[in-house]
Amino acid sequence: MKFLKIFRLKSKKIETQSDKNSTLENNESTKYSKDKIAFTPNTKLIDVLTFIKVNNNLIGIELNNSASDNAIELFEKSKLNLPQDFKVLYKFCNGFETDQDLFRFIPLNEIIENGEDDYCISKTSFHFAEYMIYSDRWTVEINPNDVDNYKIYNKADNIVYLTNSLAEFLCVFINKGIYEGFYEWREKKQNENTEKEPLKPLKLIRKIWEK
Repeated sequence: MKFLKIFRLKSKKIETQSDKNSTLENNESTKYSKDKIAFTPNTKLIDVLTFIKVNNNLIGIELNNSASDNAIELFEKSKLNLPQDFKVLYKFCNGFETDQDLFRFIPLNEIIENGEDDYCISKTSFHFAEYMIYSDRWTVEINPNDVDNYKIYNKADNIVYLTNSLAEFLCVFINKGIYEGFYEWREKKQNENTEKEPLKPLKLIRKIWEK
């Protein structure tokens, strides 16, 4: 009887420890496996890239291998100097594929092969993301006098500047995707820009008459 009692106590202890380990594993999984990431003015690009690395399967992103220093150097000789944010991105992964409408970040070698097109508004711009086999593109415009000063824009009937933060761009995609993310974001930015534009004389007269 004494042996049976000791055996039961040991078995209970082992089961309890097993339950604890299971709980810890679940907590770790919950802590790091997420499909959303908050963006604030303090969010750093490296934080977003780390989030992607940990949760890439959950958020439907397939990362390419990182670009070598030689690949980045070749790009800068062939095209233009990269902002530090984009260097960090390409050293993390040389583009990536996603589950959403064939949206992807374009590898450096493909950007070089694409050459120039009329979609870019200047020679200091290049497309870094596209979807549906270049049905739409997102482009970065770099200040030649300050390479780390850049703006990301989308061009359709008109040019709409979205952000000067690659981290924010990635967060919008991760959290809301193409349509509820990028396109609603574009519409919001376009409306903000329209409100800031000075009224032309005819529009001003109409506005006065409406009052």
